[in-house]
Amino acid sequence: MLLKAASHGLISGLLTDLFQGGIISLQYADDTLLFLQNDIDKARHFKWLLACFEQLSGMKINFEKSNLVALGLEEEESNLFARLFCCKVGDFPFNYLGVPLHYNKLTREDIQPVVDKIIKRIAGWKDKLLSYGGRLTLLKSCLASIPTYMMSIIKFPKWAIEAINSHMAHFFWNNMEEGRSKYHLAKWQLMAQQKDHGGLGISDLQDMNLCLLASWISRYHLNDNPSWKQIVDYKYNLDSPNHFCGSNLGISPFWKGVMWAKQAAQMGFRWSVGDGRRVRFWEDHWFGNSSLAIQFWPMYVLINEQGKTVADA
Repeated sequence: MLLKAASHGLISGLLTDLFQGGIISLQYADDTLLFLQNDIDKARHFKWLLACFEQLSGMKINFEKSNLVALGLEEEESNLFARLFCCKVGDFPFNYLGVPLHYNKLTREDIQPVVDKIIKRIAGWKDKLLSYGGRLTLLKSCLASIPTYMMSIIKFPKWAIEAINSHMAHFFWNNMEEGRSKYHLAKWQLMAQQKDHGGLGISDLQDMNLCLLASWISRYHLNDNPSWKQIVDYKYNLDSPNHFCGSNLGISPFWKGVMWAKQAAQMGFRWSVGDGRRVRFWEDHWFGNSSLAIQFWPMYVLINEQGKTVADA
């Protein structure tokens, strides 16, 4: 219904120059985001379509539990749209699918709930009644997996990782009661290593965060059709010449995390040259065991052709 209305020009979403009619909605189960441009007439059409949906489906939209989040609008304009849709005016950051969304860097208050969730979970366990093996199993199967979903979306700050590691270490060494001090027999960094390297196989949260964000680079190449890939290409111009050349200026918190992970991920990528227009001659790994910049560093620092593609070279 929304797509047909957009094709007839009754409503319009975001990025109309990239998608016909623009991006109008994102939906997962009962969590829905609706987008529309700053046009009060099209907003009225949008409200009429929602009313038609209620009549046709027999379902009711709870506008009282919905929020209108405006970008670049004055308070009076935001209130005008909110009165039209009979909903409250919201603000950033807001949660969608359990992740705080913001156009700017997330604050400590936005990430603290994940840390608090782990602390609350630990508080409900009687660590003194469990053996070391039982505490280890709970750490690996439960606690370490709680922040996984959020870590796949944003780069966790150092303070959050240290706080989570500290509470997991206290739980493992049965040091949770207040006023009681107990020595930890091994550093957490050692325990977080794989068993083959002398550790206990507990997930290292920083490495896990790095790997989860780097996985988006692989997803980027799996399919050319997803809307998110087209948006990323449109916003960051990743075709010049490839996604490892993206700029860090004015990027979202999500993509900033991906760019952080790409520094490690690009070491594992080996390019097929093809026509040579997507592969950088010096910086990308396409010949030998590493990039030519690494193999011939004394020469690389002297040349004037840094960043050139194989085709240009």
